[in-house]
Amino acid sequence: MSTTLAALGAGAAALLEAEGRPALAELVRRARVEIVGPGETWSMGAREVTAHRVALAVPAEAFHALTSDPAALGAVRSAFARAMRSPDTELSEVHVELLLPVIDRAWAHAYRSAPTRDPGAERPSPEAVLAGAAALLRATGDPLGAAILEHSHLSVAEVASAGTPLTRVVVYLTPQDRARTWHAPALEERLRRAVHDAVRRAQEEAVVELAVLPA
Repeated sequence: MSTTLAALGAGAAALLEAEGRPALAELVRRARVEIVGPGETWSMGAREVTAHRVALAVPAEAFHALTSDPAALGAVRSAFARAMRSPDTELSEVHVELLLPVIDRAWAHAYRSAPTRDPGAERPSPEAVLAGAAALLRATGDPLGAAILEHSHLSVAEVASAGTPLTRVVVYLTPQDRARTWHAPALEERLRRAVHDAVRRAQEEAVVELAVLPA
């Protein structure tokens, strides 16, 4: 992470600390802060500003803490909005990404002095996505779901779309594990959601399906 992005994260963390939210401040300090895309031009009265989308790449425990608590995510978003506000700049949105354990990174773009990532950069391997999804399930107290994903397989494909880019993901389970999901809809939903959160990138959507591992 560049010095520019580290300073932005430190500024947002300092604001959270000043508000009496030390746990959130520490979470932001440990996050990888990235700026996604070149920014959008907004007209705000007499001002014209560039609005930037921030991506926070965090490990499974922090991801669960933010995505399961709208108030916590709102406080983090507010801190970044204040840290980025100037006569020329504003915050567009804060997007939380799961930091995948195998490759220890997520995707984003950087702005101006920050390093820029090629939009066509290679995706993580299916193994990395499954490892991230399994770690997320463990963080939510679901060891069964994590174990199922650890011996499953993944197929990822881009789907042609005129609107928001779409990724189709198929998780292939053993016959025994797929049968479990038939009798436990909540388990199936947890598997889908964990893989969705692990594979999804900013500015795109993902559809996750379950299937039986071919013989």
